[in-house]
Amino acid sequence: MQLLSLLAFENLTPFNWDTIQHALNFLWQGLLAIFVVIGLIVVAVKLTSFAIAKASEWKKQQAQKQQEETPLE
Repeated sequence: MQLLSLLAFENLTPFNWDTIQHALNFLWQGLLAIFVVIGLIVVAVKLTSFAIAKASEWKKQQAQKQQEETPLE
């Protein structure tokens, strides 16, 4: 079984410049994709945090308005 897998890749040599170029192409694309996804996750977390803070602030303001409008007994 190992012999068949080795025969399938007989054109791959350690210092074949075409192979290295293809590998480097995949490498930079993969790294770029990882950083883009991490950046999107960071932006999503920041936006969620901002939205939660604004909603909490709005809720406190609404509670204060309601207390001001309610007459004390």
